[in-house]
Amino acid sequence: MSVGRREADLVRRGLMPDFPAAYDRTRSKYRRGVLFVGEKGYIACEGAGGPPQLALLDHTATFAKPQPSLKRSAGHHRDWIDACKGGAPASSNFEYGARLTEITLLGVLALRLGKKVAWDAAKLQVPGMPAADEIIRGTYRKGWEVA
Repeated sequence: MSVGRREADLVRRGLMPDFPAAYDRTRSKYRRGVLFVGEKGYIACEGAGGPPQLALLDHTATFAKPQPSLKRSAGHHRDWIDACKGGAPASSNFEYGARLTEITLLGVLALRLGKKVAWDAAKLQVPGMPAADEIIRGTYRKGWEVA
């Protein structure tokens, strides 16, 4: 598989994660996704919600797939309409969206700083990293300040 220019730059700068040996990148047509790093292995989900790949660090270990526990969506628009009519809350509610946005922006912050960040959600800051505060808070011209 050829490596794209952007991906090569991210690897060169040390911003791409190391993929576990058991992770089959050739199965993917995407150049984006999420890599969850755990104590016993990795789970990679590629693209826009592609099928997850599990890579256990102990190759002799077995894994039992859990029973589904989340209600499946009838589709973004159908869920929203049903919620408007008094049904179950849509899976795209603002509370979920706010958390997802915060996680995404923390990834952007780590990329801009070129290092890992330890986020304190209660204080909305990265302790001991003033350079992060400059990016998070920003500076605004007079009359456009954020309260």
